[in-house]
Amino acid sequence: MPVRVLLVVAFLAGTAVAQDSPPDVSENAWLDHDFGGAKAGEWVKRRLERDGEKAIEYRVACVAVDADAVWIEEDRTTAEYWPGTVILCSIGRKDRKVLRAFWGKPGETGRELRLTRARLPDPGNDAATGTAEVTAAKVKVGERELDAEKIEIKTTAEGFGAPVKARQLIVLAPEVPFPLYVDENGVCPASIQEGKIEWKGKPAWKGGLVKLEFEGGTKSTLTLADCGTDAKATLRKP
Repeated sequence: MPVRVLLVVAFLAGTAVAQDSPPDVSENAWLDHDFGGAKAGEWVKRRLERDGEKAIEYRVACVAVDADAVWIEEDRTTAEYWPGTVILCSIGRKDRKVLRAFWGKPGETGRELRLTRARLPDPGNDAATGTAEVTAAKVKVGERELDAEKIEIKTTAEGFGAPVKARQLIVLAPEVPFPLYVDENGVCPASIQEGKIEWKGKPAWKGGLVKLEFEGGTKSTLTLADCGTDAKATLRKP
């Protein structure tokens, strides 16, 4: 992939693959999300489809909020290699870094996991050029119709023998939990940023993901199946 894409897509492929050992959790695993306004009980269910692979469904829930941290319980990390288990992470509200992580089956007392310092994927090719368009949209989530923002970014970079093209589609809705992180300059680092991009419209980057598509040799699609506000922790802290 010539871009970071989003960690929610790239992350599953980056976990340890040995089923007989516990998963690794990076302290940087959630840097692409903003938890400053997260509320206890919020949850999303998502479906990830990648070319040539079986689709994966996973759930992310905010199960508690402390003064300086949020507690996120999720099975996106374990859906492929440790099905039936969940991970509970304490994440700093300001720096978005994982402070502690626990792993186990719902109803059990979690086993504390080792944190790694794995970094996010390489940001890509600074020589790329492209366009980005921002439009308003209506999307359906279950039985609800939501106002949304659609951001489509297309880039081209020189490759070996032929241009390398990439396309990223991001659809966000203010009513969906877990918005993407936006820096002090109004830039969303999780989107394609490398090279020279001509923008048509200015994205607000408000709300959580309804849909994410990435095409660049292979195709990945992440869609929101449902969301709500009644989540409870299923894994107990020691």
